[in-house]
Amino acid sequence: MAGHAPSAAEQLIRQKLTKARELKEKGNEHFKQQQVKKAIQSYHSGLMYVKGIDQDLNPNKILGKCQDAPSLPQDVKEEVTDMSAHLHNNLAACLLKQEPVRYERVVSCCEHVTELRPQNIKGWYRLGLAHYHIRDYDKASDALKKANTLAAGQDMAVRKLLLSVDQELKKENKKFSDMFKNSLLVKPT
Repeated sequence: MAGHAPSAAEQLIRQKLTKARELKEKGNEHFKQQQVKKAIQSYHSGLMYVKGIDQDLNPNKILGKCQDAPSLPQDVKEEVTDMSAHLHNNLAACLLKQEPVRYERVVSCCEHVTELRPQNIKGWYRLGLAHYHIRDYDKASDALKKANTLAAGQDMAVRKLLLSVDQELKKENKKFSDMFKNSLLVKPT
């Protein structure tokens, strides 16, 4: 915006966004060097700055909308949303590399990603992968179908995992069907 002098609150928010961006880049470097724990720490710290921005924008979220909450230019709001999505997605990638994998945390991170950026293929894929390992095949299928649609069927990892999920669903359906058949065959005594 030409002539727009940022308020003190907006300047503080921009500083927090810059710090979050720096921590994301630091996390990316750690991840490339296979330093997963350090990457997790960096991404988590970056998310704390993003959550601080959210608190700045919604100081009385619990009590209702605050009259004097700072307003931000749309491009800065988009940057905050993107940063949150990237940090959650990168954190999910790290969590998938830890042993043991805490799939519930991966699900939580990926739900943030897909809520903020519904077109994010990696977010949907990782969400599907986590649900697959939790053995929630219906949710895995839904997430992977979304990823497959977004990737126009061109992502081999998505297609391969979707086939595995479909096989598991067929096994579950057969098991359920067999149990139902057997319960009908049991004669009362």
